[in-house]
Amino acid sequence: MNLLLYLTVVMIWGTTWIAIKFQLGDVPVENSILYRFIIASVLLIGFLFIAKKLKPLTRNDHFFCLLQGAFLFCFNFYAIYKATNYVESGLISVIFTMSIIFNVVNHWIFYRDLPENRVIIGSLIGIFGILLVFSPDFLKVEIDIFRLVGIGLAILGTYFFSCGNIIAVRHKKHNLQTATTNAWGMLYGAIIMFFINLINIDGFAISTSPIYLLSLLFLAIPGTILAFAAYLSLIDRIGPSKTAYATILFPIIALSISYHLEGYRPSYLAITGMILAIIGNIIIFYQPRHKRHLKKN
Repeated sequence: MNLLLYLTVVMIWGTTWIAIKFQLGDVPVENSILYRFIIASVLLIGFLFIAKKLKPLTRNDHFFCLLQGAFLFCFNFYAIYKATNYVESGLISVIFTMSIIFNVVNHWIFYRDLPENRVIIGSLIGIFGILLVFSPDFLKVEIDIFRLVGIGLAILGTYFFSCGNIIAVRHKKHNLQTATTNAWGMLYGAIIMFFINLINIDGFAISTSPIYLLSLLFLAIPGTILAFAAYLSLIDRIGPSKTAYATILFPIIALSISYHLEGYRPSYLAITGMILAIIGNIIIFYQPRHKRHLKKN
């Protein structure tokens, strides 16, 4: 079951990066994110209500669903969508692998779960790899400020994503059902995004082009409802740090799509950086055979 959930996350989220690219253009990103989560939350809440699987939550639980909605279903995507204006979608997926490092750090900060030495070593290698990926941008005589802004937004969005993961751990500790917390979190995220629209955008727009509408539905249903259900279920089963390991496979899919559709051509330094980022993440999750044996016993 864990393998099925894992593959679901990797295959869907490995392709959503290019779908986000198709959302850019005439429609403000604030509008597109709002539509995505209105569709996802209404469908999920409606299904759970009809199936009588929408579980009651306390006021305190709703508060944490609101927080999770803000981080996981609003600010995270707002930053990522904005970043896609300046950076290739495949490269953003590489930055997103930093969620593993952020999850480890946040889990230590909020739950006092001290990381092992291999986690620290793997994190440092991963960070160095990410820096190598973008080193051509930093080594240019004339630095592209907008590209740097895009990189910063992608990192910020990844950190928001990690914060949402940590709140999911809180839900698990209180024995809350993932589908219910997801549904309310998506709805709260959509409400927050609605107010961001009122502040930043003059009115609401939507494109009727087939590519926009199809990518919107793909992002709302498989990309949000199915993928987040699988991802947060994995957090329930194996914890946030190991679940985030799935993100190291996103770039393989996303960069191959970016290569064909966006004309991205990585430098040798960037390729070396990607390899180091993957090695760093593998080190984080590598477990010596004798430790695996001890766990089984």
